[in-house]
Amino acid sequence: MLRSIVAVVVGFMVIGALAFGTDAVLKSTIPQSFGPDGAVSDVGLLLVMQLYVFAYATFGCWLTARLAPSRPMRHALVLGVLGLAFNVAGTVAMWHTAPAWYHVLALALVMPAAWLGGWIRERQLAGGGALAAA
Repeated sequence: MLRSIVAVVVGFMVIGALAFGTDAVLKSTIPQSFGPDGAVSDVGLLLVMQLYVFAYATFGCWLTARLAPSRPMRHALVLGVLGLAFNVAGTVAMWHTAPAWYHVLALALVMPAAWLGGWIRERQLAGGGALAAA
């Protein structure tokens, strides 16, 4: 049980560190794209942000599945549900910082990213290759 909890917490923290770290780099390199309250209206930047968060979420859910003692998909999906809960809270708090479509898309992509991370890990295990043992 402890290993399962650690797997989910590690995946959650990795996703957060990567996403918030990338956000900070973007804000420091292109500050003109962010309003004083952190608002972003540039569609291209918003899509880039969606892309990297989806990639980080997929990686974090894969990592959770990789660290899980059993049932990798279940662990990835548990992280997805946790992520969805935090994303709903974040969306409510930060609604004013981006267009509605951005928030809706962000929420809609949480569980597919979790499933994809778990699926990748299950494919690795089914293949029995070097990545499965790594």
